[in-house]
Amino acid sequence: MDNGLTNRTDIYYRKVIRKDNDKVLLDADMIRLLIVIDENKSLYQISEEVDMGNTAFMEALSKLLDQGLIEPVKKDIAVLDKTFLEILRMNLSKAIGPIAEILIEDLTADMQLNPSAIPVNQAAELIAQLALEIPGEENQMQFKKSMLAVLNKIKS
Repeated sequence: MDNGLTNRTDIYYRKVIRKDNDKVLLDADMIRLLIVIDENKSLYQISEEVDMGNTAFMEALSKLLDQGLIEPVKKDIAVLDKTFLEILRMNLSKAIGPIAEILIEDLTADMQLNPSAIPVNQAAELIAQLALEIPGEENQMQFKKSMLAVLNKIKS
C-alpha cells in the first residue's frame, strides 16, 4: 500500500471500549482492521498486516473512527540528531561518492522526514532504501551492516 497516509510510520491508533455496543455496526473489512489495530503498531504496519486495498482500508478506518471504536494515539518518538546524519553521509559517500548527499536529501524528502531529526523508528527504513542505490549486493550489505551497528549503538 503506497498512499500518503498508510505509509506513515508515525500514526498510531488504539481500540476504545464503548458502553453502548448495541449501536455498533461492523462490516467484514472493519472487523479485519479492528482485529489488527494495536497502539504499538503504526498505521503503515497495520496496513501491511491487514493487506486490503487502499480504498477499503481508508473506508474501514474512517468508519471505525466515526463509531468511536478507535482513537488516535500521540506517540513521542525519539529522533536521531545530526551526528547520525553525518555518519550516514560519510558511509554512503564511501560507497557511491559525492552524489550521496543529494540522494539522502531526495530520499528524506520522499519519506517526509526532517533530515536533522530523523525518527528512530524510520531510520532502518531510510538505511535500507539508501542501500538499494549502492551498486553491488556485497557493498549494499556492508553499508547496511555498518549503519545498523551505528543505529543500534545510538539506541542503547
